[in-house]
Amino acid sequence: MPSHIDVLTGRWAEASEQNELAIRADRKYRGMSAKQGFYHLYMLHNHHMLSFASMMEGRCDVAIRSARQVRDTVPKEYLERNASWMDAYMGSIYDALKRFGLWDEILQEPAPPAYLPITTAHWRFHRGLAFAAKGEVRHALIEQAAFERAKDDIPEDAIMAINPAKTIMQIATHFLRGEIEFRRGHIDLAVDELHKAIELEDSLLYMEPPEWMQPTRHTLGAVLLSAGRAAEAETVYREDLANWPNNGWSLYGLGRSLRLQGQLKEAEQIEARFRESWSRADMPIASSCLCIPKT
Repeated sequence: MPSHIDVLTGRWAEASEQNELAIRADRKYRGMSAKQGFYHLYMLHNHHMLSFASMMEGRCDVAIRSARQVRDTVPKEYLERNASWMDAYMGSIYDALKRFGLWDEILQEPAPPAYLPITTAHWRFHRGLAFAAKGEVRHALIEQAAFERAKDDIPEDAIMAINPAKTIMQIATHFLRGEIEFRRGHIDLAVDELHKAIELEDSLLYMEPPEWMQPTRHTLGAVLLSAGRAAEAETVYREDLANWPNNGWSLYGLGRSLRLQGQLKEAEQIEARFRESWSRADMPIASSCLCIPKT
């Protein structure tokens, strides 16, 4: 699939367009074949990739619509019969809503069915994030405890696409702790937890979309900028751009961190790259993570 090359080289618009073409072909295929069988997984992969690429270029509407289609294009009876290997993908909508800071919409999402334990844990994790982002720490702590219980219901040998589910859940554990500590005003603790999440995220086997959909560095950079630690944030954003070239979130953060350090010439260059990367976006941003609306 050409979009994998596009993603790795930072050609986000091209990656989106390739998956849009693949989705059109899938529609024709469904019209020709009454039973898709295992091909359901391939079809939802195209929606999943489109959602991820659209997130990176700031196309909120497409990212959310595509994430919903990851779930909604799979017949319920097929999902129930094959829950153990479809479970990893059914929480995609939470990632898209989180990416664009739609906290109330996350909280309105219904509980997943019990036969999807990975999705259920993701749902609890994102509810905790949403409450933390809204400044409702008490409710975030309640959801954090529920998330920890939900984690225990995931089979020990459960796999996402290729990475152990328990590794993904451990990233989520540190990420949520970091968000909560940030809201408590414990910046150093928040930074420490987010660094732990990044260490695990960097250890994941290659998969696209990545099995941790929103890079933790986007959150860590925003936390550091909010604390006036622009030089540290610069390092974080440069690392992220090495992983995901030309993504608008880190270009925004890098430009901001350079400007705050008085490196105005390079800041202007990065800001121009950000505007180009964000040219198809349907929403402005003032932060690399909308858990912190402005940095």
